Amino acid sequence: MSNLDDPEEKFRRDRLLHTCAWCNQFIDEESEAFGFGAKASPTISLEDKEGQFVSLDLALEDKTTFAMVPPPESPARQAGYDLMFITCSQSCAEELKNALELERDVFENN
Repeated sequence: MSNLDDPEEKFRRDRLLHTCAWCNQFIDEESEAFGFGAKASPTISLEDKEGQFVSLDLALEDKTTFAMVPPPESPARQAGYDLMFITCSQSCAEELKNALELERDVFENN
């Protein structure tokens, strides 16, 4: 049985698909959701995580967030994104983008 066929993994994945990557609020099926893509550092290989969620520690925010690694054939990957984030609002998406950019800027320059 592949990791994606595991019932526990499926439950975890479904739950993360309905959880805001910034505030951790549940996003029900009737609510609007917001998504955006990001590039991973070229030093990080995500090949073995395609189609799965990965956790990202945001040291400057002292929090952990989750992103999906899109498979190679997905529109997100075709558009050049290595990671996809789901948020409950535009403001959460902006806050998460800002936090990710700050982490990148601070840690790439050290």
